[in-house]
Amino acid sequence: WAIERKEGKADGKCLIEALDAILPPSRPTDKPLRLPLQDVHKIG
Repeated sequence: WAIERKEGKADGKCLIEALDAILPPSRPTDKPLRLPLQDVHKIG
């Protein structure tokens, strides 16, 4: 997008375009899956 005002010109990307441009971090696929422990239930 681009806009011109009396203060000057400005241009940039839309929010969705900016979010789509973010590269996700690489995940180690050779290591076991680790999940956070949420709660502990005692049965019996």
